[in-house]
Amino acid sequence: MQGEFRGDFTRDTYDKSKHFLRVLMQQGRVQLDADFNEQTSILLNRLQTLAKDVFGLQGGPEENCGFEFIGNEEQINNINNLKEEEKQKLKQMLQSQGYLISKGNYYVNGILCENDEFISYSQQPDFIPEPIDPCKVQLNGTTYLAYLDVWERHITSIEDRDDLKINIREVALGGADTATRSKLVWQVKLKQLKDNQDIETVAKQVTKDHDYFRSVLGQELLKSGEGKIIARVTKPSSGINDPCIIPFNSKFRGTENHLYRAEIFTINPDDNKNKLSFVWSRENSSIIFPIVTSTSINSSAIALNLEYLGKDKDSSLSAGDWVEIIDDDYILQNSDRQLLKVEQVDRIENQVILSGDGKNKIFLKEKHPLLRRWDSGEVKVNLSDVNHKWFPLEDGIEIQLQADTQNSFYQVGDYWLIPVRTATGNVEWPKRKNEEGKLEPQPQSPHGTNHYYAPLAIILGNPNKVIVHDCRTKIGKKDNSTPVEIKKDNNTQIYEPQQNSTPPIPQKETTTQIIKEFNSIINASWHHDQVLEATISKQEENSSNIPEDQLFNLKSQDLRNFFTKLGLVIQFKKPVRIDSLHKSSVSVLAHTDNVFRGEVFYILPMIVEPVQVKKVETKSIRWAIGNNVLDRNVNIITEVEALTNESNGYTKAVRLITPDDWPQKAVFNQSNIYQFTVLLRGDWIMNEEPLFDNVNFDLQGDLNKGIIPDRLRQQCQENGIFLSKNSILVTEKENLKWRLLNEGKIYIIKIDNMKLTVSNIQALDGNNLWPGVPERFSGNGSEGGDWVSIIHIKT
Repeated sequence: MQGEFRGDFTRDTYDKSKHFLRVLMQQGRVQLDADFNEQTSILLNRLQTLAKDVFGLQGGPEENCGFEFIGNEEQINNINNLKEEEKQKLKQMLQSQGYLISKGNYYVNGILCENDEFISYSQQPDFIPEPIDPCKVQLNGTTYLAYLDVWERHITSIEDRDDLKINIREVALGGADTATRSKLVWQVKLKQLKDNQDIETVAKQVTKDHDYFRSVLGQELLKSGEGKIIARVTKPSSGINDPCIIPFNSKFRGTENHLYRAEIFTINPDDNKNKLSFVWSRENSSIIFPIVTSTSINSSAIALNLEYLGKDKDSSLSAGDWVEIIDDDYILQNSDRQLLKVEQVDRIENQVILSGDGKNKIFLKEKHPLLRRWDSGEVKVNLSDVNHKWFPLEDGIEIQLQADTQNSFYQVGDYWLIPVRTATGNVEWPKRKNEEGKLEPQPQSPHGTNHYYAPLAIILGNPNKVIVHDCRTKIGKKDNSTPVEIKKDNNTQIYEPQQNSTPPIPQKETTTQIIKEFNSIINASWHHDQVLEATISKQEENSSNIPEDQLFNLKSQDLRNFFTKLGLVIQFKKPVRIDSLHKSSVSVLAHTDNVFRGEVFYILPMIVEPVQVKKVETKSIRWAIGNNVLDRNVNIITEVEALTNESNGYTKAVRLITPDDWPQKAVFNQSNIYQFTVLLRGDWIMNEEPLFDNVNFDLQGDLNKGIIPDRLRQQCQENGIFLSKNSILVTEKENLKWRLLNEGKIYIIKIDNMKLTVSNIQALDGNNLWPGVPERFSGNGSEGGDWVSIIHIKT
């Protein structure tokens, strides 16, 4: 179980690594809740794994793909299977209520998310987001990532009280509790992005690269965390100087079986998340009490009338207990958590008085307010001071937070279940053998609550309208039931496609096949695996007598000159768009060796300048190939000049250079830098290749309105490009340039020299250029491949 489960369970026996296929009941045997729950987990894992294998980490069916983030009327016009009056109603909703979320299904990590109706962003059923003014977004040009957050919530008969529906509680049992439920919660959320990013590139990247999407979300939003704990029982302390006291062996000293729950309660983000607190419960925090009314006594006390106070002392409240007040909003909005202390209990009136800041909250019946009991106060932890420290719970049980794991982090709500049994006097906790062959407890990741995320859209404000880049993945067969017109030899033929077939692609009348060459790197001001020339002794004739450790020593001044004089220059075979060259598409990493931290990477902020190559010279370069150092004569760019204004937005070379203040930074004084890695993201760096043109560009009026003219569709079809019904046209430059998005492919439409031209976006192909290393081809003409060059400083 990986959800927010707080029921009265014996334990969770499901272990995916055992590959159990089913649970088999036997006659005359005791039946436990854990067996039934394990069968459910086995079946659920099978179904969700199947869905994930089909749809991937996220995706929806072509015919019923839901959760489209709708920010403009053009998206509504493109929705299939909607009557005109329904579209008009949606447009009114868009104007009056803001952004919309389309109905339909979507799978996230194999979990089916269902939205039954078109709803506004602000009226989601299980989420009350902060209000966002679409007009303000539009005018300010704000950029957001819309994403889906999916998780499981545990529902008891207290949270399932609805006067309009049948509830899970059986009233004929007179108040007795039965099984609980797991509810799928989906929440469409927005995260504001930096406004200087190339939005189309970001949208494409978050769609196809889940790791990149999670990096855009940021670690602070990812749940559960990656921190681990260890649980064990230990010997009780004894008087060291008292020979009459004989200590017990390590053993649980409680009198009943329990399912302990340790849960991260608060985290201090101002202290770099090093300071946190946890709480624990011996009953999986399942002891809860419905709240009927509340009264604030003063700023530090609150009185609550409860529906009941439990059936016995173990399931009731007493003075000194710690409790948490929660309701639906508290759970769904991830509110700040707070413990209150029970000061008085009136068992006749079912009333308790709590000390602490109750925040004067008004509890609404429909929000299902309740009181949850914890068996501890907050246990404060400073991760920087933990150093293998054990924190006692009770009766010999103790836990240890694994704070020394690199890059691990904890999140509020992370919890671990610790079953303890009197029969063994021990905790049920996975173990492993150490080097001495003894069993020791193994660190465990949180049991939950797991959240799964999927990108929906990138939203970009624009004074004319809000631009939405859809980031959903659609899966399913295409609808080819509509007859397609195909013109050939001035005759029109009607092709009636059959089921599971596709219309033939009309071919241009040509006798030669055009082979498109990829764009690639043809030169640079340094070479792959180059040992910096400036670092080699000028005494070339005696270089063979110089010790190798001195030969490759890097001088900080040489390094500064390398990045500030000429800079790192890269020359392309074909011109690329200047606006596709930025700090996200071009990066430089410095690698260092640190005795205490191992290998460390520094990201060097580079100014990316379009330039033109002025001079190329042949130079002798020292190469580090394996353990050998070789000399080779190579053509290297040695001089560049600023690009003229005649470039029309394209460049054939780019220079990477540090800002003025960066050569003085500490990284350039590191004596242990051993290499730089230069990376060009091939599918981010673009140029355009004309496909066909039209002398009659009378289509301009429709293009400015965001309408794809029928004449343009026909011309695209004649040139082998079939536009789907869901194609979107976006204005890039008014009356000059448009972007056509069609089934994941992007075409550029522009008017130039009295012609309307349709072009295909072509990416950089990341082929290696330099001698001495094997060629590794990548790139397919549409998505491109990364180009990596490594500058060695020393061996």
